[in-house]
Amino acid sequence: MNTTPLSITELSSVIKQTIEGNVLLSNVAVIGEVSNITRHSSGHIYFTMKDAGAVISAAFFKYANRGCKVRLNEGMKVIAIGSVTVYEKRGSYQLIVKSLVEDGIGELQRQIQQLKERLLKEGLFDQERKRPLPFLPQRVGIVTSPTGAAFRDILKVLLRRFPTIEIILAPAKVQGSDASVSIVRAIEELNKEPYKIDLIIAGRGGGSFEDLMPFNEEPAVRAFAESRVPIISAVGHQVDHPLTDDVADVAAPTPSAAAEIAVPIKSELEDDLRYYNRALAGNLEKLVERYRMRINSVTDRRIFQNPLDMISLRQVNVEELTGRMSYSLRSLLHLKIGQLRQIGDLNELVQISVMKRRHSFLLALQAIDQLSPIKVMSRGYAVVRDNAQSFVKSISAVTSGETLRIFFNDGSAGCEVKTVQKGDTLGKEKKQ
Repeated sequence: MNTTPLSITELSSVIKQTIEGNVLLSNVAVIGEVSNITRHSSGHIYFTMKDAGAVISAAFFKYANRGCKVRLNEGMKVIAIGSVTVYEKRGSYQLIVKSLVEDGIGELQRQIQQLKERLLKEGLFDQERKRPLPFLPQRVGIVTSPTGAAFRDILKVLLRRFPTIEIILAPAKVQGSDASVSIVRAIEELNKEPYKIDLIIAGRGGGSFEDLMPFNEEPAVRAFAESRVPIISAVGHQVDHPLTDDVADVAAPTPSAAAEIAVPIKSELEDDLRYYNRALAGNLEKLVERYRMRINSVTDRRIFQNPLDMISLRQVNVEELTGRMSYSLRSLLHLKIGQLRQIGDLNELVQISVMKRRHSFLLALQAIDQLSPIKVMSRGYAVVRDNAQSFVKSISAVTSGETLRIFFNDGSAGCEVKTVQKGDTLGKEKKQ
């Protein structure tokens, strides 16, 4: 064991020599997902390569990337060939890329896409599920890291806009492997009835793709969707947005923007109240004045100043109408009495009318009697029916040997047809 202490510079130099002198690390192929891409004006490209367990910085200098046909994008999975070097001043290592090829989209990006498609089918992204935010929440819950800049920004904006608002912080980890569980626990806590939370802001400041991963994990996304309290997703981001933005009631681009969305400005509300108060008072005064003028207009009328004069006038009109009505009734009565006197003996008139009606009735009765079948048959006519009880109306309907029944005025007789003759039965005969 070497007991001689090393300076930091010496230690970094030993590490650099050890790593850069390793043949395995001088020409290594690394596969991973690309994120945090920075394209420098010099032509150099700096980015991060990562998988589910680790992250490494990478540099793709201009001389090496000049002929590269791959356009790096966030979430792209690539195979980079290069060497590992140590940057002594920061005590960090990085991959100096000589060439790279695309290996499809990154595994993490694929998982997010698969989860997004599954939640889309469940309807968690539907606009119908989005709830309106309360106009003036009295108590706002915040889910974020208590030491992060996001909490300070939200707090500053909320208190600036509405100094008397109540704020409850539910501390949560917003980065790392167990951050999703912490976010879920905080949201569930603020949803409990005793807290009486009106609105929740949950999120964090900006960061790399992997830093924002907790807000793409299924437990956190479902916690946002299942929140009983309206919730704002406030994850600072620039290009991509986490799945919590899709399921939250409102998505804000930054935590500060979420705070501005959450509450109105108290001073502006007070100005609005004063304006509406003045407008209401002015309208009320106008309404009172209008009704006062109407009352004065009514009370100035003669009927209200001298009501007895109006009553006397109406009495005169009533008496005049009564006299005219009595005169008209008497005239009509005298006219009808005169008409009755001109009629004469009513009893005699009634008897004459009855005699006329009786004579007309007897004439009608006699006409009906003359048309009666019985009356016709009494003059020697008869009615003939066949075996089917149908009336025989023509000689054409009779056949020789057929049995017929003949109905007379005073009875009937059954007959068998011996012969059938057509023509005038009372004179000329023609045997068939």
